[in-house]
Amino acid sequence: MDAHDALWVLDLRGSDLDPDLVQAWSRSAFLLKLTSLGHCASLGHSVTDWRQAKTGAELEDLMAQLGLRALAWIEPTQLFLDLAVVQQGLASFDPGQHDYFTQWEHCRLPVGVGIRAFSRRLHQELGSSLPHEAQAELLNAPQGRSFHYDSSVPVSYAESLLDARFDTRDPRLLESLHPSSWDLDGFLSFAAGRGQSLRYTAHPEAPRRDERGMPAAFGFESPACAEFPTYVMFDITNVCNAMCIHCPQSLVAEDGGRPDFLVKREHQTLDAFQRVIDECAQHEVNFVRITADGEPLVHPELFPMLEYAQERGVGPVGLTTNGSLVKEGAAKRLLNSGVAIVDFSLDAFSKETFELIRVGLSYDKVIGNVLRFLELRDTLQSSVRVVVSFVEQEQNAHELEAFREYWEALVDEVIVRHMTSNVGLNTPPEGRWPGWHERWPCAHFFRRVVINHRGQLKACPIDWRQLTVSEHVSERSVHEQWHGSFYWSHRLQHLSDSIEESNACHACPDWSSTPWDMGYEKIVARLAPTA
Repeated sequence: MDAHDALWVLDLRGSDLDPDLVQAWSRSAFLLKLTSLGHCASLGHSVTDWRQAKTGAELEDLMAQLGLRALAWIEPTQLFLDLAVVQQGLASFDPGQHDYFTQWEHCRLPVGVGIRAFSRRLHQELGSSLPHEAQAELLNAPQGRSFHYDSSVPVSYAESLLDARFDTRDPRLLESLHPSSWDLDGFLSFAAGRGQSLRYTAHPEAPRRDERGMPAAFGFESPACAEFPTYVMFDITNVCNAMCIHCPQSLVAEDGGRPDFLVKREHQTLDAFQRVIDECAQHEVNFVRITADGEPLVHPELFPMLEYAQERGVGPVGLTTNGSLVKEGAAKRLLNSGVAIVDFSLDAFSKETFELIRVGLSYDKVIGNVLRFLELRDTLQSSVRVVVSFVEQEQNAHELEAFREYWEALVDEVIVRHMTSNVGLNTPPEGRWPGWHERWPCAHFFRRVVINHRGQLKACPIDWRQLTVSEHVSERSVHEQWHGSFYWSHRLQHLSDSIEESNACHACPDWSSTPWDMGYEKIVARLAPTA
């Protein structure tokens, strides 16, 4: 879209304009800069030779009269609005396809250098709202809307945390405001050495936000998670002693051998685990989960790992297991390891169904181990919470209610999961599939990291083929990768629903099994406070 296809709206609502701000407009030629973009209107105060509006309906009338396709929203403090950056971003915005365009949320720009824009169609659908009202509605109800985020990378992550808007509350800023130019380069030059004082102030109560803490339609769910993943998951091995029918471990290659991603049996090193735990100890981490692309208890150093996490005060820690190796000795050691939650994957109520689904395991031994674990927990007066889980599928759906009724009387939580495709490796039931037209960004890129059995960061917890892998934790820290190009580019592809064909997420349907109002970490929040 060209800038002349939009109505440029300067929002001046509120009290009388601050004289320092008006003076800054003059020094920066702010109003002339806006006028050069095309058709301009002001809200709240009159601006010479500009159209004035008081309501969203009046803005809609102006767009109709002028034949414009979008409304671009400017705040009066955006002195460093960069016209070249704006024009470049707008070139990728199609108001016929996209509802909303932004160079603010999730973007690699200081706040205020770019713009936000609404398609005229969306503006009409939202009842011809004022820009701030339309923004609030989009943030609260983003489902079904098409967002387009500026994916260019003109600045570093650290520079994108800055706020370029003029702040009249600080008179010292006005005195020192003599940039070389009133654009991105001029702001970055002015900001050098002032970074912390110019950092964007995070919104304390936004339900979702970007890396800065700015409210966003989809994003991080706390300021802590925007800084560092608050859910860290360790896939410590790809070795398993079972071949469950819904699990990629049971997939057999054409030659009768193991799938390529399981050919080399590997365990995560203790060094990689400790490296990440040390980093977790420096941040707010709500949950550490020990699991695997296999069975965690086959790892020869599982207990040293658990003990190290306990020693470093990281947690709560949860362990997911098939229960087959949780015999008396291992059960006692687990109960004394500092683990807060043990999650037993069972998937069946009857012996017949269990041994049909969990191939290679004995029903009598596994159920006996779980019941004995519960007895030992009570005897030792341990605070460990016990969870049992059930992956619902065609072979076990008839036992779901019996499973619930039996285990709810014995354990702290019964979790029922719906089978996923594991990024296209198997075929889940079609009944709950909402269709591609309902697609929302996958929450995995905003909630957690996975440290795979090779010690690499992996974005997707069900990516068995290791297609969403970033770097080894010895090469770049978790924090660096969380804010690095790999995670950021994948987030932008999901946010804009423009996932590249080469990306493993492109044809993956499993986003639908990860609604934004659900997640394992939310169960942990209920269970773990007293752990």
